[in-house]
This record gives sequence, structure tokens and C-alpha cells, in this order.
Amino acid sequence: MAELSKEDIILANKIAKRIKQLRIQSTGVKQIDFANKYNIDRQIVSRWESLIVVDPKTGKPKGRGVTIYTVEKFCKLLGITLKDFFNDPIFLK
Repeated sequence: MAELSKEDIILANKIAKRIKQLRIQSTGVKQIDFANKYNIDRQIVSRWESLIVVDPKTGKPKGRGVTIYTVEKFCKLLGITLKDFFNDPIFLK
């Protein structure tokens, strides 16, 4: 698997933050509430929201981010489009 570039990590982390933002708007602060509402495992929600960090010892990224298919699945749960998901100021920075 190809190593993630700095730009890839930034984008993946923006996507994770957007998922968290929309999840909180949908069901509140707790991941378990979202998981229960949509009948999915809480660990999946946690994985979707996990940020990629660079290991200070190795300099390698830890984490992998979500795929576009996962983003689409998340959007379908909320009844929004991919356009709605990405139409946010976080992606303009």
C-alpha cells in the first residue's frame, strides 16, 4: 500500500472531523447513540472519526482514513448527498 502524503493525511482528517460534526448534529455527543440509532457497531463509528497521526518515533502515519464508499454509506444513513457532505468550509481551508 502506498504511503499517505501530508496532503492525504490532511484530507483524511478533515473527512473524519466532518463525519464527527454531522454525527453530533444528528444524534448528539455520544457515538453509542448514533450507533444505536442506525444499528451499527460503535467501534465502526469510532474508526470513521479516527484521525491519522504521525508516529513521532518512526515518522510514519498511524491510521488509514475512510474510503469514499464509507463516506457514501455515512451520507445515506443521514439522508444527505456526497455534495452536501463535502460542501462545508472545512474543505476550503
